[in-house]
Amino acid sequence: MKPGAGCTFDDMKIFLITLTVLILASMVSCSKAGPDSYYWGECTAQLNGVAWTGQPYIIENKPYLQGIDLLVDVYNGQGFHRENVFIYKIPDAVGRYQIVDTDVRDIDSLTGARYFTLGDDGDVLVDSYRLVSDKGENYVEIERKEGDQIWGAFQIAFAVDGVKGNPAAPDTIIFTDGHFHTRRVQ
Repeated sequence: MKPGAGCTFDDMKIFLITLTVLILASMVSCSKAGPDSYYWGECTAQLNGVAWTGQPYIIENKPYLQGIDLLVDVYNGQGFHRENVFIYKIPDAVGRYQIVDTDVRDIDSLTGARYFTLGDDGDVLVDSYRLVSDKGENYVEIERKEGDQIWGAFQIAFAVDGVKGNPAAPDTIIFTDGHFHTRRVQ
């Protein structure tokens, strides 16, 4: 098309189709969090007796530098973030560590954990769970380290913390036979 010339019907049709495709692509990419490049390895467990799999990664505990944090996320078939297991302040050394009811912001070097469920596009907190100790031993174990890779195991029991956003959600979440192999990311 020459400068100053009017738009033809075909030009306008191509423009509108292109604009529609770009808007739809933008909407899809914004609404689906989906797994990013920082997930690596695998995490499996039994969740209330049912096979469970999540996408793990490990980061340095910041800003207090109290060890490392293991984050495991679960996405549904449409790519929306649905669950998060967060084990924090794990000593950065091979060993088995008891998980206690501590907050990630407490400067106490005690290992803690939380479990969350998410809704909508993965950006709305639905249910929050705190650690409970009367359902068995809660622990995380660093079994092996090689470079930035870490292998480990865990067992954790959680109970709903406050009001449930999803009335059908269980009051207690128990992870048993948990295993992970992941790496530390920056």
